[in-house]
Amino acid sequence: MSRLSTAVGTSAFLAAAFGSMAFVIDSGPIIPSASLMIFVGMTGVALGGLAGLLLVRARWARWVLGTVVVGSVLLASIGGTALFWISLVLGAVAIVGLAGPWLTLWVRQQPVADQLGSVPVALMASGAFTPIIVGFAAWDSVALVHWALVVIVIVSGWAYGRGLPFGIWGFRLVVPIVGLQVVLHTSRPGSFVIAGGITVVAGLAWSGLARKVTAVITPPLPSPVNRKGPKNAG
Repeated sequence: MSRLSTAVGTSAFLAAAFGSMAFVIDSGPIIPSASLMIFVGMTGVALGGLAGLLLVRARWARWVLGTVVVGSVLLASIGGTALFWISLVLGAVAIVGLAGPWLTLWVRQQPVADQLGSVPVALMASGAFTPIIVGFAAWDSVALVHWALVVIVIVSGWAYGRGLPFGIWGFRLVVPIVGLQVVLHTSRPGSFVIAGGITVVAGLAWSGLARKVTAVITPPLPSPVNRKGPKNAG
């Protein structure tokens, strides 16, 4: 593993973590429970980007880390705590490292031959982005049902990524049912945002492309080989 890629990825993750933590400490008009939910999502996205850069060596990891670093620094600027300046310095180092040519030899340039496709990737990534969306949508009031939706999406995404059948059915059935209760407990216009997100996730889960991860392809078995040979007549 390249030391440079490790340093760049680590600085990006720490910038996102410190920035999100500063946002939790002082989130302005957003209530603490909503800012905590956003912190969970931002940290999850940063962790996914870090794994994509160091383990998968994917090109998209640079964009994910860069976006979450900029977003976390902007969130930290709301309160202006000491952690904001730490995230700003780390974020500047991370952006220079991510945008520069230093990672060209480390990042894989050719796409994966057997890549999953956009629909399965979107469903697996929904567990990281859902806390951010729900947190901002329910900025003034977070109930237990909001956390329930976040946990269900995270568990469904994890199970779906491992090819477990209850993962896709969690997206298809449980998420819309619980999501309806979340919409009813969220003030407008946040309720419209959550309703739109639930519709997109459920629609993707019911599409034919979503079954690519959970489908088990069983190759045809060869015919049995007769090793004894034909019996002698008479």
